[in-house]
Amino acid sequence: MSTPDLDVEVRELLEKRRGAWPRIAKGGGVSHSWISQFVRQKIPNPGYATLRALWRYMVEGVEAAPETAPESAPGELDGAKVGV
Repeated sequence: MSTPDLDVEVRELLEKRRGAWPRIAKGGGVSHSWISQFVRQKIPNPGYATLRALWRYMVEGVEAAPETAPESAPGELDGAKVGV
């Protein structure tokens, strides 16, 4: 894996595994829609961490760590304003 071409390598790996996208999406921590858009080059800046997670899942079998929900700001509950 070379860092400058990580997007190209991940795209090629995904194209070879088209039928496995739902499983890859789950293991890589993204949505199936994200993968579809990425392969069609509709995501201009996919982010190194996202590409690395997908690469690690497809090549090394390492699942992405589940993301933790962002903390709500004071006066918010699940993103909704409370008492305003």
